[in-house]
Amino acid sequence: MAEIIAMTERLVLRTEADGDFEEWLAHMNTPEVLAYLGGPQSEEKVAESFARIRQAHAEGRPAFHMIALKDGGALVGRAGIATIDAPDAPEMLRGQLQVGWTLRADCWGRGYAVEAARAALAHAFGHHDAPVVYGQTSERNRPSWRVMERLGMQRMAQFDYVDPDYPHEDNPTMVYGLLREDWREDLRLESAQ
Repeated sequence: MAEIIAMTERLVLRTEADGDFEEWLAHMNTPEVLAYLGGPQSEEKVAESFARIRQAHAEGRPAFHMIALKDGGALVGRAGIATIDAPDAPEMLRGQLQVGWTLRADCWGRGYAVEAARAALAHAFGHHDAPVVYGQTSERNRPSWRVMERLGMQRMAQFDYVDPDYPHEDNPTMVYGLLREDWREDLRLESAQ
C-alpha cells in the first residue's frame, strides 16, 4: 500500500504503488520526457532506480515520490528531494539536498511541476529540517530553471560545474538554491509527515 507523503490542491505525492513501474516505463521513460536527463534507460536501470527510492523511503532518507492526480489517481510523474551525489559537483554541494521533478509529456504546462516541487520543498524544510535546498538543471532545460525561479530559488552560478555523466550540450550543470529563511510563508504546504 502506498504511503501518502504530501497532498496539494490537485496532487498526491506518495510512495510507489502497484503498477507504477509499468506506467513509468510507458509514459516517463521516453526521449521527450528524459531529453535533459540522459535519455531513456533500460528496464534494468529503471528497476534499480525504483529499488533505490524504495530503500530510501524504508530508511527515512530523502527520496523522490510518485505524483498522482487527486482526482482519479493517475500517475503523472515523480518529484521530491535527494542528496547531491555527483562526484564532480563542488565539495560543498555534495551531500546537500536537491529538489527535482519529472512529468509525463501529456501533463506539461498545467502547473503540476511547481505544485509538486512546492510540496517537496515543504517536506525538505519541514520533515528533513534542511537549511537550504538546491536545484540543478542545464541551460537548455529552460522549463526546469523557470520552475525553479517560480519557486523563489536563486541562481547560484558560483556552484555551476561540468558533469561528465551528461552530454556536452547539457553542461555546465546550473545550480539554484533556496534558503529556509527565504522560503515564502505563502508557499508552505503541510506535509503528511
